Order: sequence, then structure tokens, then C-alpha cells
Amino acid sequence: MGELLFSDSFYDPALWNTASSEVASAIVTNNQLVLSITEPGPISIASRGDHPATGDFFAQATAKISLCNGTDQYGMLFRAASSADYYRFTLTCNGQERLERVRGGVTYPLIGWLLSNDVPSGAPAQVKLGIWAVGPVMRFFVNNTFEFSLTDPVFSTGTFGFFAYATGKSPVTISFSDLSVYSVSYIALTPPRCPPGQPCLPRPSSHEKQAQRP
Repeated sequence: MGELLFSDSFYDPALWNTASSEVASAIVTNNQLVLSITEPGPISIASRGDHPATGDFFAQATAKISLCNGTDQYGMLFRAASSADYYRFTLTCNGQERLERVRGGVTYPLIGWLLSNDVPSGAPAQVKLGIWAVGPVMRFFVNNTFEFSLTDPVFSTGTFGFFAYATGKSPVTISFSDLSVYSVSYIALTPPRCPPGQPCLPRPSSHEKQAQRP
């Protein structure tokens, strides 16, 4: 991890997509981005920040879970090229996690649902999300604990954001704060392997998986 590229303490609402309705809202208040859903689901809401597009990075942010139940979801968007093209690190309110690629508004799960003791079950709770990305290699952390790794070459740069998704009848409120994005320096310690039809990548650990292009 290198120098701090930028940080956001959520003091300026103009840096985020905000909206408010009787169904859902995204507001910046008290140094937090608060995503709320008040009507029965399925309903989702997301907000992207107006920050420089970033390729290689280590990013972390804190999520405060105020109202959340069962399979309701929340998490971080990264390498977002548009509102319909991005990666999404997703956690659920019953202790699961996965990685998704959203392309053209269609969601492709890259890592299926994994049960993790590091992901809080129920609310209230607080959790720190971490994402390390260099080229197509991505590694994911919850509360500073490594969860899984994956390689996927589709999106190489973009901005950051956050989302919440209500799957049931209960309201959902998730607050995000303390976004920090750092540069990274990475040199493979083992020779790269080059599978047929795939880019040369550093040799993955036992936790790394290769995503397939849809």
C-alpha cells in the first residue's frame, strides 16, 4: 500500500449522487452517506462519488448497519465506468458475501454466496470493507481480514460508490463513512502463468479464482 490518493469524509453532498423520495433516499449528512429504503422490496438504491477514476488501488470504508434483515444487501461499487457498468462487493444481513460484475445493467455473479464469520448478522452493526485491485487481480477484506481473491479483466478503471438493496418487507438503512483510497505497488514473486486465451497473471493463491467472461 502506497500513498493516499484521496479520501472522503462525506462533508460535501455535491460529491455524491443524492436523491429522496417516499420509496428510498440517498443523502449526505453528519459525515456519512445514508442510504435508506422505506417501502417493501425488492428495491435498491446506489450513489456514486465524483472522484478521479482509479485503476490500481487499495480502498476501504466503514458501513454502519442500522436497519437490515435476512438477505437484504449492501456494499461497495468500484471501477464504475457508468451507472450500469461496475464491480460490486456485496454483503448480506445474514452474514454472506459475494462479488458481482454489473455490465449493461445486468448482474453476473463472479463469486457465489459465501458464508463468513467476519460479516455481521443482523443490526445494529458496523463493518469495515476493503478492496485491493491491481490489473485484473482483486482481493477482498472485511474488518481487515482477507476473504477471497479473484481475477477478472473486464473493467480496469472507474469510480467508487455504495449501494443498499431491500429484498423483503422490512426497511433498510445503511450509512457509509471514511472512504480512503491508496496507491499500491505489487510485483509478482513467482513467474506468471498464461492459460490459453487468458492474459498473463501472477500465480494466484489457493483462495484466488478465475472469473469467466459472460
